[in-house]
Amino acid sequence: MVQNDGILSTPRKDGTNILNRRLFIYLLIAIVAFIGFYLWESHSLAQPPEPPQRFTWVEGLDDLYPREHGPYLSRPIATSQSEDIPRPDPSFAVDFIHYPTSEEITTFLYQLESSYPELVEVMVAGYSWQERPIVGIRIGNEATGDPDSRPAMYVDGQHHAREAISSQAVLYFLWYLLSRYSDDALVTHLLDTRTVYAIPCVNPDGNDIFLHADQRQRKTANPTASDDDGDALFDEDGRENAGFGTYEVYLYTFDSQWVADHPDNPFAEGWQSHLISRRFAGLFDREGQEIPQVDNDGDGRSGEDPPGGVDANRNYDSHWELGDPNPSSDIYRGPETFSERETRTVRDFVLARPNLITALSFHSGSDILLHPWAWSTEAELPDRFWYELLSRKGSQLTEANGFRGAPHAWTARGLYFASGSTIDWLYEQGLLAWAPETYAASSLSFVKRITTTNTYTVGLSVGEGFNPAPEAILLTADRWLDWSLYLLAATPNVGLSKAEIGYDSLLLSIANDGLLPLDIAVSVQTEQGTYATVITSLSAAERLYALPFQTGSLPQTVTVTLTAASPIATATGRVQAQAVKLEIQGQNVRIVEGQLEPFMPLGNAFGGWFAGYEWDSPEYHRGPDLLHELFLPAVQGRR
Repeated sequence: MVQNDGILSTPRKDGTNILNRRLFIYLLIAIVAFIGFYLWESHSLAQPPEPPQRFTWVEGLDDLYPREHGPYLSRPIATSQSEDIPRPDPSFAVDFIHYPTSEEITTFLYQLESSYPELVEVMVAGYSWQERPIVGIRIGNEATGDPDSRPAMYVDGQHHAREAISSQAVLYFLWYLLSRYSDDALVTHLLDTRTVYAIPCVNPDGNDIFLHADQRQRKTANPTASDDDGDALFDEDGRENAGFGTYEVYLYTFDSQWVADHPDNPFAEGWQSHLISRRFAGLFDREGQEIPQVDNDGDGRSGEDPPGGVDANRNYDSHWELGDPNPSSDIYRGPETFSERETRTVRDFVLARPNLITALSFHSGSDILLHPWAWSTEAELPDRFWYELLSRKGSQLTEANGFRGAPHAWTARGLYFASGSTIDWLYEQGLLAWAPETYAASSLSFVKRITTTNTYTVGLSVGEGFNPAPEAILLTADRWLDWSLYLLAATPNVGLSKAEIGYDSLLLSIANDGLLPLDIAVSVQTEQGTYATVITSLSAAERLYALPFQTGSLPQTVTVTLTAASPIATATGRVQAQAVKLEIQGQNVRIVEGQLEPFMPLGNAFGGWFAGYEWDSPEYHRGPDLLHELFLPAVQGRR
């Protein structure tokens, strides 16, 4: 019995051990399989498609990564070619095939000054929070008069760090004007009679942070403006090496039936309700290598308290108090108006130049041409006629290089509300100002299914959402060139275009070759006395003024003084004065001082000053009706 019991008991003991060993082996296999799957899955993350798909036309993915305004995306441009678009010599620091650093932008501006000394003056307008120079430039022909006394346009770009294409649009416009001077009749006339002032990169700190450290950067680098993680320390835990050209990679897992129905495109309409899980997998470079991040403040997180700052385009003294007071907000208005070195630089630069009449402040993140008001949908817009008229032409002129024409809108009605904006402040200073949103794509860079699982690796790039790929910089910048030229041509310019002897009078032709109107006070001084008249609302035309005289009493000298004011409702004032002294010898008129400015029909260069009604359809005119149908028909006959 004892032996039998022992025999009987031994199998029970061995069976338990075998069972335990089997459970242990199964568990070990499961652990190894899990680790293997995890390592295999992680390895798959490091191999995005080659080459990564840089432009993915996918509607309705704003919740993956919001752009400035999702619905208005730029049309894909993959079929467009840039070989025929002019570009600078390779020796220039900006070549429009890569996004330059702030130092390269500064170098480029000084290269322009060196190459075109008679047309260019470069100046340091201010300094950023990180002591980078904020560089301004003036372009105009000094040989035809003082550029600072001529009618002028102001242009800037890159208030927002991640909108690098906006500075490229400005730089391309400047380079084009200079490179075409003397070879292009339109450009030559514009630089002989007008001046362009520009700050191509308002936010140089942000530009370099975007390129090298964190492509999500939007605000200034003000070191005391924002404590994003609320630990009473500022800017202590930003991202490392996550600039333009890197990807945020996530794992998206969907239910089986959804994947079976949409194996190649899990983001078809309605995808949100089929999403099971979403997990951040890391930051990766373009070669698929993971970019490690450092927890600088030791709180178990990384990248939650990036540099700065303040939204520079919410910091101007135009209904600033209505802005977002939350320092962690992407649209934080700042602690007070003009709290930022960058916006103070723009303010001082603009206010020091009373000859400014028009302005462009380039942005990206949407594809739309914006004008005031940004702060209100209901405030009176006194110059809405001209805003609507010129914006409609902007929609037409930007249908180029594979892009559709950019829609146009009163900002608060057609895009969003924004107080403290640059264009509202500029308009309140008496400049007709626009904000072209130059480019917007999907932030979705690639989607790759992990073999036959229900999980996809998803690559997101906010930089690619706001900016075209480097090879498309030139196409995008050139797309906005004609609109910039058009607005410069529309900028009013007074001139004495003709002086000759008539049957019984001295015939003077007073001209404004720009589209925007001028009120012109004309004073003619002779030996017999002074004659005066006023010409109102002169727009893209010449007006004949006859100074009568009796036979035999022809004056020997005549001084014609023209004083012009642009009737912009927010700040009408003198914008230009010109004096021409004439000497009359028999039937001949000789210029003694000053010069004639022959009238040039500038609208012809753009197919006419006005765009047709098709450019005011709902596809191109965004937001509620501006009552434009009541006042635009009156000008249609002038096309």
